[in-house]
Amino acid sequence: MLDYLQTLLSEPLAFFDQAVFRVLAVLIGLCCHEWGHAYVAYRCGDDTAKRAGRLSLNPKAHLDPFGALLMFFVGFGWAKPVPVNPYNYRGDRNKADLAVSLAGITVNLILFVLFTYLAALASAFMWRADVVSQVGLSTLISYRYNAVWSVIAGSAMQDFGELIAVAWLVPFVRLFAYTALVNLNLAVFNLIPLPPLDGYHVVNDLLFKGRFHLSQQAFRIGMLVVLVLSAQGLLGRIISAVVYPAQNLLLLPIGAIWG
Repeated sequence: MLDYLQTLLSEPLAFFDQAVFRVLAVLIGLCCHEWGHAYVAYRCGDDTAKRAGRLSLNPKAHLDPFGALLMFFVGFGWAKPVPVNPYNYRGDRNKADLAVSLAGITVNLILFVLFTYLAALASAFMWRADVVSQVGLSTLISYRYNAVWSVIAGSAMQDFGELIAVAWLVPFVRLFAYTALVNLNLAVFNLIPLPPLDGYHVVNDLLFKGRFHLSQQAFRIGMLVVLVLSAQGLLGRIISAVVYPAQNLLLLPIGAIWG
């Protein structure tokens, strides 16, 4: 998180340029994540989120003001939790709670796949054909090659301008690649079994049949632990160990098609 603040102080124009794409990507990921919780809860019989106006993709319905500010300035933020009432669930409450807990993560994984392939499709036309045939499209957009970082950081035209055939596609590839990365990060992050993250509810439902009921104070303490671990970079290293191999694995079919 400190890296974002250092960029703000040293290169404010670059910071705000990156912030536009970062905020758009995080908005897509967070709003769809929360909508997923609300939708599955509604399908399971609980209309609490719908009555609260949360069965919506409108960012206004989901954004937490402080979480949104942090999202912009330090690259880490959150949305308002979706309100649910497990006593409204039809059938097995434990299974319904597990489905609701996994819903946001599932939506993020679907968006990760979708935007990765959108980035690949746009890249197929953005880069010069001879470069794609020589290097391979999957290599160009993988995280083993610095071209993708150049696109995400906004310096592709300066770093690889001679290799780009269609310049107006650069911001689209940038947004698609950033959104894919953000959604995979959100999915992995929310699987961490710490309250108030979804991973805690998943572990509680799978291993303990939902028997643990933590207080609001315990959730606040858990959130503080998450913030401290994030600030120290520990969670980032854990997430990175999963994100980059998963991204490259997803690019294998593209490698088979384009070399």
